[in-house]
Amino acid sequence: MRKIIMFIFLILSLGTMIAFTASINDLLSFFDFGVFDLDEILYLFENNDLDEILPTLGFVLWGLFQLYGIPLIVFLVSLNGLAIKKN
Repeated sequence: MRKIIMFIFLILSLGTMIAFTASINDLLSFFDFGVFDLDEILYLFENNDLDEILPTLGFVLWGLFQLYGIPLIVFLVSLNGLAIKKN
């Protein structure tokens, strides 16, 4: 019974993270932000001082943690619970 409950929460949290990602993609395409170019981001990291980048990077990562934090924690706890062998 414990494994079934953990599996259900694993699927629900994975579905939540996928739904968040799809909604962010729809939101970005609605506002016509397009796709992030990895080469452009790497160029910014190479040509700017780290002290200028850290506040912006911290703000973006804080927002992503707020969005994905709880579903990710539930996913990892459920995955760990399913992986543990009970005697």
